[in-house]
Amino acid sequence: MNAQVASGSFDIHIEGHVSLIPYHTADGGLVDPVDRSLVMNFERDALVKHRVIPLAKPEDRLWVGLEDPKNRDSVMWLQSLGIPVKAFLVQEWELTLAFDRVYGLTDRLVDRQLGGILLQQSKVHADQLVEALEMQAAMGARLGEVLTSFNMANFWDVAEALALQSGLPLVELASSGLTAPPDVWDAMDEAFWLRNAVVPIFQSSNQVGIAMVDPWRPDVVNTLVDSLGCPVLVYVTGYRDVLVTYSRYYGNRHATRSREQILVKRPDQSADYLLSRRQKTVSLAATTAFVLFMIKNWLVTLTFLNAVVEVLYALNTVYRLWLMFVSAKEKPYSIVRPVSLSGALSEDQLPIYTILVPLYKEAAVLPKIAQSISELRYPKHLLDVKFLLEADDLDTMEAARAAHLPNFIQIVIVPTSMPRTKPKACNYGFWQARGDFVVIFDAEDAPDPDQLLKAIEVFRVSDERVACVQAKLSYYNQTQNILTRWFTSEYAMWFDQLLPALFARNLPIPLGGTSNHFRVSVLKEIGAWDPFNVTEDADLGIRLARLGYRTVVMDSTTWEEANSDFVNWIRQRSRWVKGYIQTWIVHMRHPRRLVKELGWGGMMAFQSVIFGTPFTFLINPFLWGMTTVWFLLGVPFAHALFPAWVYYAAFLNLVFGNFAFMYTNVTGLATRRDWDLSKYATLNPVYWTFMSIAGWKGFLQLFTRPSYWEKTVHGLTDAKMPHERQVG
Repeated sequence: MNAQVASGSFDIHIEGHVSLIPYHTADGGLVDPVDRSLVMNFERDALVKHRVIPLAKPEDRLWVGLEDPKNRDSVMWLQSLGIPVKAFLVQEWELTLAFDRVYGLTDRLVDRQLGGILLQQSKVHADQLVEALEMQAAMGARLGEVLTSFNMANFWDVAEALALQSGLPLVELASSGLTAPPDVWDAMDEAFWLRNAVVPIFQSSNQVGIAMVDPWRPDVVNTLVDSLGCPVLVYVTGYRDVLVTYSRYYGNRHATRSREQILVKRPDQSADYLLSRRQKTVSLAATTAFVLFMIKNWLVTLTFLNAVVEVLYALNTVYRLWLMFVSAKEKPYSIVRPVSLSGALSEDQLPIYTILVPLYKEAAVLPKIAQSISELRYPKHLLDVKFLLEADDLDTMEAARAAHLPNFIQIVIVPTSMPRTKPKACNYGFWQARGDFVVIFDAEDAPDPDQLLKAIEVFRVSDERVACVQAKLSYYNQTQNILTRWFTSEYAMWFDQLLPALFARNLPIPLGGTSNHFRVSVLKEIGAWDPFNVTEDADLGIRLARLGYRTVVMDSTTWEEANSDFVNWIRQRSRWVKGYIQTWIVHMRHPRRLVKELGWGGMMAFQSVIFGTPFTFLINPFLWGMTTVWFLLGVPFAHALFPAWVYYAAFLNLVFGNFAFMYTNVTGLATRRDWDLSKYATLNPVYWTFMSIAGWKGFLQLFTRPSYWEKTVHGLTDAKMPHERQVG
């Protein structure tokens, strides 16, 4: 907009809109578009009356912010200044907050307003309140939510101010233990209490008392009156008090549900037992047949088994290469471009997002994950972050207390029970989720700051069958040593080629253990995670596919710490192998049903990825052994043991398999432009040896400690996380 108003010898040029909101510069500084010293040169009453604020005075011209260019009094007052004026249009609420920054708040905030009460009680500083009011106007949030989310005020101070403002009684619940009888709690759905931050605290003969964080919710009160059939007395309390009271009542239920919900929803798809009766019968019959055939003719038996193994190995390699070709050809992942992201949902339309972070013996890295989550570009008052700490992990609890965590992060103590696994902890936190969507982050994660917004946009443009959005994973310490370089190349192949190819062909996707975003409603429908499966992520991906849901691979990355210690790596990888075998056994309990639910294409992908991955690790030592025997004993002696074609097949699989593995890793690195790591892929046969060691450890442990979760130690690197590099 450009316009000109003429009067006498001075013109007023009307320009387009300008924002009066302070902004951050690249170096972290805060710039206020309003020059306070310039504003103070003008009469305050006149500026406020005419809704004008001076912005700058270049040479002999005055630049101002003007709310209404059609207001004749305002224009005439500007013309009376006796200097050419360039006026920029500004929004009403931005102008009001700009006056607050210059003149303070006392004249505008009366005693009965929340901000005024907190200011008069010295619970917040004037600058903090101005900033909070600006954010409130921009986000469409309640002032109390903004103040507590950004740690400008604590929950109890806001509760006291709300009680004073509303004239309602204040009640402390954390230590008093006040709660209503079970029939009052159970009269409403569990999610009702949590989502509305309200709890019942007593029941008398003809009325029920409730404690609310936000007393200005007549809809909640009316719903309770209708459901309970009696009057409701309203009290004000703090948000932490609501959570404590809620956990007291539902804690035991959540603990039981975290272990048993999968058994209620899908008992035949849980790893709480290893083999079904039918699988035991088939295994016994196969073992008996093998022994009998070995007794009758061991050479023919072993030759036949070798032929089967060689064919399966070759087919799996060819299938994987085909998937890599699909990935290279189609760019098969969901790309959310900045333009679509900015045009998606406004902040007041965004849903509450739950973030679950299981932390067991993670005192060293807890501050880092807290910082990473704080860096997420998502309204803090809409974040429902839960740090899941085990009841006996005193060191991590102390680290959480010392970290002075932001108020939007809640510490949830997971009761000690068997199995001691990550999925059980996630289940416990999940049943307390307030969000419509939920994501898992690991202790060492650093997700891209816009990852939640991208996930929301993917869900928004997808149909209801899309139940999960999987982000890509990579490592921020990739060059620490040779092991981290190998690990990075493997992840590049897995998350930039294999999973996107499965997505492109609508095949079941084994999820990564972190950065998978879910619709909460779908997770509740299927019973959430299997607490007995040590690769609960892969299992959940298959269960979603069996029910007809899809997983989308999103072009957003979460940066993790690559395992740099060999022993630590073996522990982690053996658990993965054990879990993949667990997952394969569980879903093969009813093969015909599995084919019906996944289709033949899905069944083939399931066999290649879930069975083929550990199968390759376990069988490689035998192929290497066959080739070694061939070379060491020479042709006459070697052929006296097995036919020549057995050695040829083993040698071809060895060469072709290693080439395929190196090739796919290099192309994965090329996708990420990590050219410097490509040369280390030529040493991958050594990495394969490590995988086989871990594979056999995991396979043997499957029969002795199937649900044992071997802890991966984090914090073994000095490499900076992405947000630390930006600051540094």
